[in-house]
Amino acid sequence: MELQLAQRGRSLVDWEVTARLAANSLQAASIRELASKGLNADTLPDDMDERHDVIDRALAQSPTYQARHLMSEWCAKNHGLAAQEAFEEVKEEYAPKLDALMEGGTTLETLPHFEMPKYFSHTWFHRTAGGWDAVDYNGFVHGKLIHEYYLSRTFPVRQEQDREIVLDQLPAGNYNRLLEIGTSSGYYTQALAARFPDAEIWGVDPSVRMIEQAQRVGNETGQSWKLFVGMGEDTRFEDESFDLVTGFAVHHEIPPRVARALFSEAYRMLRPGGVMLFADVPPYRDLNKIASWSFDWVARYHGEPFWRAASMLDLKAEAEAAGFIDADARGLNAAKFPYIVMGKKPE
Repeated sequence: MELQLAQRGRSLVDWEVTARLAANSLQAASIRELASKGLNADTLPDDMDERHDVIDRALAQSPTYQARHLMSEWCAKNHGLAAQEAFEEVKEEYAPKLDALMEGGTTLETLPHFEMPKYFSHTWFHRTAGGWDAVDYNGFVHGKLIHEYYLSRTFPVRQEQDREIVLDQLPAGNYNRLLEIGTSSGYYTQALAARFPDAEIWGVDPSVRMIEQAQRVGNETGQSWKLFVGMGEDTRFEDESFDLVTGFAVHHEIPPRVARALFSEAYRMLRPGGVMLFADVPPYRDLNKIASWSFDWVARYHGEPFWRAASMLDLKAEAEAAGFIDADARGLNAAKFPYIVMGKKPE
């Protein structure tokens, strides 16, 4: 669904984009200032906390670094609120249209055993008050406003192309029944449907507001997805019932113990010969010390409580520990993003 914002809402979101771009420029300037002081990927400490301390001390008197903190703090706290306010201004017009899209071939139900875990319910991801389920229609707000109006203009990768590149890594096979873990607002689900138009697609996500948006997207595009509110690490779907279990940008949103449980759950649900494929942020060991520090700084201040722990995992080893063979974990470009982990269940 196309969205036409009112004047005030459009100005609010445009300001957040401007602030984020300014913060990005200040970040690049801070890195150049570090280099002028002899601090770079070769000279910084190995330990991440020590690295933060060294950089903070080195730039303590830097107006550029102080401004970077200020702008990044503003963006972290306010980009979600600005998007919510912008939608509220046009909600009366769009709410009936969104409600109508809840009807169609794409269904949504809550798994009967579902109970929200504390790692999800007690975390305000991205520092937006109330988290993923902050307000009614937050899936549309996040999927349309934050993804298409904000991230697409400030995030230095093209996420639609990334999803296609990830699916290019799949080995040849018959992928007739697919499960997506972490469906969110349905962007990756659309990529799956485009790649496998005849497949039966299931999706699961703990956020009812986000997966409601996936249902709207499915119905708007004439799909028949089977969507569920639930946890990917505890679906209780039938053993050996899927040819592919996949997800995009899931691991950095969950603790390592849950990531391990997710691998085991994927293994259980896959048919012999089935494939697991996930894509997410790169592990720190595959990045230089400046790049990994930049990622960790964003995680620390922008509401990503599990990012660092996820970036410390050896995903290939975790996949093998769950039973997968032919395990592979690697970045798909020079920036190592997206970073995939893939494995096959033995025949």
